[in-house]
Amino acid sequence: MKFSVCPHDIVKQMKTWLAFGAYLQRALDHPITLEPVTDFAVFYQESLPHAELAFVNPMDAWHLVNERGFRPMFRTELYDEVVFITHPENLNASLEDFHGQVVAAVDRQFATYLGLYILQEKGIRVAGMAWQPSWLQVIRTIMTGQVKYGVLYRDFYTGLTHLSRQQIRVVYESNSRYATHMMLLHPEREAWRERLHRVLASMHEDAEGASLLETLRLKRWVPISDLGHIEHIVTLQVPGEAI
Repeated sequence: MKFSVCPHDIVKQMKTWLAFGAYLQRALDHPITLEPVTDFAVFYQESLPHAELAFVNPMDAWHLVNERGFRPMFRTELYDEVVFITHPENLNASLEDFHGQVVAAVDRQFATYLGLYILQEKGIRVAGMAWQPSWLQVIRTIMTGQVKYGVLYRDFYTGLTHLSRQQIRVVYESNSRYATHMMLLHPEREAWRERLHRVLASMHEDAEGASLLETLRLKRWVPISDLGHIEHIVTLQVPGEAI
C-alpha cells in the first residue's frame, strides 16, 4: 500500500514518519511503502497521484475526496489555525481593522481560506488579496510597507525565531478548531478499511504506537466520516487580487 505524508510534516519528523510506516506494516502484516518527499511540487507530481493511504492537510484532503473518491478515516487533535499580523509599529491595530483592507497571504492554502472564513464570520470583509509565493514573503510584504495586514499559517509562525517574530505584530490568533490534517483511504483499498481502522483507533493504547503519536504531537486518531467545515471554507469566494 502506497502511503503519502504531507511534506510539511515529513520535513519536521522524517525519522518518526518512517517508523510510523513500519509500525503500520507490522500491524497490518502488509507492505506499506512510504517515500518521504519534502518538496511540495514533487509531492503533488510524483507522490500524491499514486497514494492509496494519505495523511494530508485539509485542502489536499478536500481535493482527494472530491476528485479521486478518497474517504476520510481519521483526524488528529492538532488543529490547523492562523495568525493575523501587521507591522510591529501598528500598535493599536485590531482584527476589525482588516475590514476594507488589502491582506497579504499565500494563494491556494487552507490557512488563507480559514483566515478569510474567520474574518467573514466576524463580519469583516477585506478589499482584496496581495498574493505571495510563501509565508515568509507575506512577512516581507508587511515589513516593506506594501500591505499593512497579513495572514500566516500558525505552524509557520510557531517555527519562526524570536528575532523573526519581532519583525511583525500579532493582532489575533485563531482557535477555530475547524480542521486538522487527516488520514484518508483510496476507494480501491476499501477492503483494508476495517483492519486499518482498528490499528489506528487503538494506536494510542499501544506503547510503541503511543510513543510515535506523542513524538508527532498527534496524541490519538479521532474517527471522521466527512469533511465538516472544510467544504465551506475551501469553497469560500475569495476577493480578487489587489496587487
